[in-house]
Amino acid sequence: MLAQLFRDLEPFQPTLVGTYPLGLHVEGSDLDIVCGCEDLDAFERALRTTLSSLGITDARIDRLAVPAVVAAFEIGDVAIEIFGQTVPVCAQRGFQHMVIEGQLLVLGGAGLHSRVRELKRGGMKTEPAFANVLGLAGDPYAALLELEAWSPGRLRTLVDRALGTATPAVIKVHTGDRAALLPLFRLADDSEREIASYLARGTVLAAVDRGELAGYVQMIEDEAPATWELKSLAVAEAHRHQGLGRRLVEAGLCHARDRGASRVILATGAADIELLRFYQRLGFRMARIERDAFTFAVGYPPGLAVNGIPLLDRVWFDFTWELNRASDRTAEEIF
Repeated sequence: MLAQLFRDLEPFQPTLVGTYPLGLHVEGSDLDIVCGCEDLDAFERALRTTLSSLGITDARIDRLAVPAVVAAFEIGDVAIEIFGQTVPVCAQRGFQHMVIEGQLLVLGGAGLHSRVRELKRGGMKTEPAFANVLGLAGDPYAALLELEAWSPGRLRTLVDRALGTATPAVIKVHTGDRAALLPLFRLADDSEREIASYLARGTVLAAVDRGELAGYVQMIEDEAPATWELKSLAVAEAHRHQGLGRRLVEAGLCHARDRGASRVILATGAADIELLRFYQRLGFRMARIERDAFTFAVGYPPGLAVNGIPLLDRVWFDFTWELNRASDRTAEEIF
């Protein structure tokens, strides 16, 4: 009967989505079928005709505000839901959720599979179960769709962290050609001219995760006595929101202190609210503002903005261990 249902609905590309194709079905799971159509009225008529020919007379068929047609019924002891929408199947949310969930299951293997199924046995829906295991905030359906834009490396890191199998990136002095670090330096600075002026200076501590450069911090000894500058810092997108930026800053501070520094300075754009908050949380204090620092004359393209704020001024911070006793970590704790 199910095969006949698929044959009769073939013009609408019926596609099985959800828990069954993923092997996540539990007792009481629905068999979810999505269809695409150009005309909802024509689809509903064809659906009613098909169900009638199969002897299914108790199906509940509703129109949703989406707009969409939904039919719910049973064949034997299996609950079936058919969802028809004037959107190609591959662009429907049910199909998209299944694709990203399949990718996550490939990365997470049996560990992720069993944890999601355990939550589903407890009554949780599939998307909320994935969001719960992975620690995704907000609307679980929207949060999963956002993962479509993530790189495979970033997805793997997310899954590894959730399952407790992630290993922290190793931070060490970079001794190779710094040209290899240019893509990361460009994340931190929009001026090629400025990057060229300091790329070869000081010491670069690089974070390496499974052979991949995940981030770096550059430390340069300043002309002022016992003062170093945290000149540049960046974390690759796939490795953000995991505490690596904090670890790199701490590694840079440790490197400077071990070489006699009592003070570390740094500068960042006044428009970058996230960075202003990040550095202050690490114990840096605002020292002064340098106006009109990001100009065309030093290589910055006109019209730069961060968070909708024009990038014009530079904020200088400083850090001293005298005021940050709690930050007095050793190299062994960081590297």
